[in-house]
Amino acid sequence: MRVEGAIAVKACINNHKREVKQIFIDSAKKTKDFNYIRKIARENDIEMKETDTASFSDISSGRSHGGIIAEVGERNYDEFNDGDVFFPDGIEDPFNLAYILRTLYAFGIRNVLLPDKDYSSMEAQLLKSSAGAYEMLNIRISKDPVNDVRSLKEKGYITYALKRGDDATDIFNEVFAPKSLFLLGGEKRGISAALIEECDKYLYIPYGSDFRNSLNASAAADVVATLLFAQRK
Repeated sequence: MRVEGAIAVKACINNHKREVKQIFIDSAKKTKDFNYIRKIARENDIEMKETDTASFSDISSGRSHGGIIAEVGERNYDEFNDGDVFFPDGIEDPFNLAYILRTLYAFGIRNVLLPDKDYSSMEAQLLKSSAGAYEMLNIRISKDPVNDVRSLKEKGYITYALKRGDDATDIFNEVFAPKSLFLLGGEKRGISAALIEECDKYLYIPYGSDFRNSLNASAAADVVATLLFAQRK
């Protein structure tokens, strides 16, 4: 896979979640950021190819590379720490998922459970649109979501789902458990019924208007992460 852009390339080198095989870098780029990438590439024994600007059209799939492209291997997945966990379920749009990951990392959440699927076609976009957060988080792939949620509950996690309905309570009145697992659903199908049944508590986000449509998943994640950060702080 090829990763484009300085932020994404730095994230791959610094977080050691995958092999960085080689880097193509515009020889005309002598900024502090690019010189830093040259430095950490040398320190990690990564092959660098200084290339003229015109040659990037031959190795790039687009124009958003900014003068740097890295050829990388598959990502290694992680163990969780004891912090809060987010599980975005049924989110198909890579931009939406990337924005969620970016927000979670910014607000101090480190553990993310993702449903089992082939992410190879969207990984480059996840890296770029998350500003590298996809590489910085502890991410695990769940082949059996219900069992994984149950395992976390056995470790003391309280499970919350964002869900509108009479059985849901106002998220702004909630005091989150010391170890919390949050389930977020995509716009098309929401959280799967099997996972909904595993939740300890349902929460809804109240609006300041008579708006009747749901927030998209990334906006909902912003609300939850902000409230969680305020309480943990």
